[in-house]
Amino acid sequence: MLRELHLSSFKCFERLDLSFRPLTVLSGHNSGGKSSVIQALALLAQTFDEREWGTGLLLNGPDVSLGTAADVLNQTAGGRELTLGVATEVQRIHWTFRADDRRSLSLDAMRITVDGQDREIQPELRWLLPKDEADASDVVRTLRRVYWISAERSGPREILPLLDAQQHAGVGVRGELAAGLLYWRESDEVLGALCVPGEIKTLFHQVRAWMRQFFPGSDLKLTPVEGANAISLQMKSDARADFQRPQNLGFGLSQLFPVLVAVLAARPGDVLLIENPEVHLHPRAQQDVGVLLAQVAAAGIQVVVETHSDHVLNGIRLAAKAKRIQAEDVAVHFLMRSPKDGTLEQSSPVLDVDGRFNEWPVGFFDQYDAALAELL
Repeated sequence: MLRELHLSSFKCFERLDLSFRPLTVLSGHNSGGKSSVIQALALLAQTFDEREWGTGLLLNGPDVSLGTAADVLNQTAGGRELTLGVATEVQRIHWTFRADDRRSLSLDAMRITVDGQDREIQPELRWLLPKDEADASDVVRTLRRVYWISAERSGPREILPLLDAQQHAGVGVRGELAAGLLYWRESDEVLGALCVPGEIKTLFHQVRAWMRQFFPGSDLKLTPVEGANAISLQMKSDARADFQRPQNLGFGLSQLFPVLVAVLAARPGDVLLIENPEVHLHPRAQQDVGVLLAQVAAAGIQVVVETHSDHVLNGIRLAAKAKRIQAEDVAVHFLMRSPKDGTLEQSSPVLDVDGRFNEWPVGFFDQYDAALAELL
């Protein structure tokens, strides 16, 4: 499980040290750095996946595309180096990368420390570590199980990719692989703690059951397209109606679908990075998403969620109060820019067993109260 992230001279951060728990909530102002935190983890995961052997950090790939070295190096620091550090419960690794040319599309590893000890940068690294210790690295093992669902998810689509089963390890950064994953793994058994009671415990039946929890009467159907590497996804929002193309139904169904597939297909030890799970959902459904994510984290699947929704946050708070997750297993980080000089500030309110925070920073999900104060 991820325990800490350290960033130096990465994008908007001159320096950041962030703790993680089974469920970590990233909140805050626009341009406050929430997405940069997720991108740092996704960059390392992408590099491990696309360049198992090599000495560089891949800035542009199928999941993350950040441009040149100049785009990821902190402009205030003005240097040519950045550091990404990751700690699990048993290991801590810091990678320092350098770009001699700020136009470069990757950065070269120039220093690697494992538990405070420098490692030699060999001509050929495996997963950015000396090859004789890469396989045993807990940090590498954890980062190779990171799956990212971005805020920019695919809209309603009737035809989606159907690739080799191994290429559907996750739902895809935009959720575009969710239908294929569900097709190949439809008979996999879902963790008992995440199953809708009274429903068959296989992935296909549980995804449909959870869809009905959020959208009563809804259902879905998958059909391989003959003669093509594609699959047809049809949905309905009324049990009495026929299946339709997703674009003829509410956006909420197609936006929530990949999130449900991802969390129900995950296994203990996986790390899910989920941005804005609340997109196109009614406030009550947003709250229920928060409760579900808390249950997922309590089942041993680490969740890092970035959200602007107080309803998602309240769902997590309600889950803590109902003991669906232990309060100490939730970390909340509020990232904002100072109104004085624009510098980044961080606050981490602590959740108690009754779902209350020990502090409520200004700007932390308080807009409703601010507007109500003006109206009254």
